[in-house]
Amino acid sequence: MKHIAVFAGAAWLATGFVGADTAPPVAPESPQHKARSHSVVATTQAKAPRVSEESARQIAWRAGVDHIEEIVLSGELWEVAGRDRAGNEKALDIHAHDGSVLD
Repeated sequence: MKHIAVFAGAAWLATGFVGADTAPPVAPESPQHKARSHSVVATTQAKAPRVSEESARQIAWRAGVDHIEEIVLSGELWEVAGRDRAGNEKALDIHAHDGSVLD
């Protein structure tokens, strides 16, 4: 009888019913629940931009901004303000994930 219990336990583990992915339920007001829900929120936040600030500067220079006065990451856009060769003010937005110029 002891061998059957060990075999059943091993089968239970092998099928994945016990493990890290199957944590027991927790009360919504407990600290464990808050920690779990916080980790879910952290993984669903916006992804880091693939276009670095330096890359955004190079894209802006190619788009005609010779003197960059300000560059700010706002959400999924790099907002660039500066001047062209003639001294005219120029502003453009650069998508932070694919580098496309949105002006």
